[in-house]
Amino acid sequence: MRILHIGKYYPPFLGGMETVLWNLTEGLLDRSCEVTVLTAGDGPLDRQETVVGPGSGRKGRLVRASVYGHLNSQPLTLTLMGLIRREIALLNPDLVHLHLPNPLAAAAWLGLAAGRSPDSPPLAVWYHADITRQRVGRFLVRPIVNRCLKQAVGISVSSETLASQSPVLAPWQDKVGVIPFGIDPAPWNRITPTLDGPFLFVGRLVPYKGLDVLLEALVRVPEAGLVIVGDGPLESRLVEQAARSGIAGRVVFAGPMDQAGVAKHLTRARALVLPSVDASETFGLVQLEAMAAGVPVIASDLATGVREVGESGRTCLLVPPGDVGALAGAMTRLLEDPALAGELGAAGRRRFQERFTRGTMIDRLLEWYSSLVTNNPGEAP
Repeated sequence: MRILHIGKYYPPFLGGMETVLWNLTEGLLDRSCEVTVLTAGDGPLDRQETVVGPGSGRKGRLVRASVYGHLNSQPLTLTLMGLIRREIALLNPDLVHLHLPNPLAAAAWLGLAAGRSPDSPPLAVWYHADITRQRVGRFLVRPIVNRCLKQAVGISVSSETLASQSPVLAPWQDKVGVIPFGIDPAPWNRITPTLDGPFLFVGRLVPYKGLDVLLEALVRVPEAGLVIVGDGPLESRLVEQAARSGIAGRVVFAGPMDQAGVAKHLTRARALVLPSVDASETFGLVQLEAMAAGVPVIASDLATGVREVGESGRTCLLVPPGDVGALAGAMTRLLEDPALAGELGAAGRRRFQERFTRGTMIDRLLEWYSSLVTNNPGEAP
């Protein structure tokens, strides 16, 4: 099968969507698919690279479009429409898989679709999240997203919650398929966690991640330390908060790290903490890394896919979003009961192996792809 993925960014850019696209690409290559990935780059020139399936050695193409600036975190990729046209001609894909939210890519696709021929490849959409925090942006982008969803022959999402509760997806329920995210277990299987170090946060330092809540909770757990892996616009404010609260000596701002760096910190982490406070956190992919490593998770009990990843009390501890006391209580509980931390971590590792490996995700994805191509051969939008 030949697949063209259109995403926002690709590693080494860090983020949940980027990690998902990376795992999809390598997983599909290892299943003998032909894959081209088209994303934004990091400079004024279009660039081409080779991506490789680690198990098969099969090669695919990665095209990074030139970027001329940013608007509300959206890369301005003015050559994108022409690159999509070119890559469709080169690959002749069975399916084009567009990853949203990504407004400019959606607009480029719609502009290209206006002149498409009847034998053009069908469009599938991976809908990662609703736009929840940018009111003006949401208003402007919604019509573009709706047109893409209308044209799509299928829409994939990572959780039953997103499928059933997203107001954007409500008109298209008959097209939606749930494919939970999965990651490569290999880097995490090698970890033997000690569960005797500081608590760990991994992610962007942005408002919805709830790091201010986590720092307030840490004040109430004087015997605990915390490592924060990641960067973002709130970093200086969080450093100031830690200093004001008298906990600066117990908090390490480690900056952004690659997979090896995260794995090193997971080896000693008491638990991974995901203190997000609103529905912008649709899944919490970092939970899978912790579970694969056998590290327990403390997460906010958000009405999103976050609560579908673990099982409260068996693989993780869930606390109400924004509840400082409950979060501090969960941290204290794991500090005082190392046996419980070990049990949660071991159960999380088993749940990961059963449900969230990259291989499981690719199995589901290929089955879904086959149904779309069979039911919509050569269908233009």
